[in-house]
Amino acid sequence: MSDHDKLTVLLPHDLAQSVRDALDGERYVVESDVVIDALNDWKTKEALRAAKLARLRELIAEGIESGSEPLDADAFERIKREARSRVRSNG
Repeated sequence: MSDHDKLTVLLPHDLAQSVRDALDGERYVVESDVVIDALNDWKTKEALRAAKLARLRELIAEGIESGSEPLDADAFERIKREARSRVRSNG
């Protein structure tokens, strides 16, 4: 028995052509090789995104639990201006 499931997918023409163009007879022999590689990359990207989101939620919770006073609107605007200035000066 095969450990693969057969799926039929519809791709936009440009993506279908990209899959065909990737076939080189070595790394990618058939279209499914390209799709499997792309889906594995997507799974990795999604796992990283989920980890970053979880960390952001942890940091937000830490901030809330710290008991510090909320920033007023003017303080937040000052922080944003300073950050933008730093970004501009760093290239």
